[in-house]
Amino acid sequence: MDKRIHKRIDRNDDEITLEDIQKMINDLQEEYPDREVFFDGDEFAICSRKKDR
Repeated sequence: MDKRIHKRIDRNDDEITLEDIQKMINDLQEEYPDREVFFDGDEFAICSRKKDR
């Protein structure tokens, strides 16, 4: 798998909201239209992988 970690999220940061995470995902989707951007709960990070075509 070609998974790339773009941004790790600090589990202890009470300031970050789900809305903040969704905005980061949306921004990365615009920046990398050829990649599937997602939140990885195991890594607690925003990641992406190449889209299957």
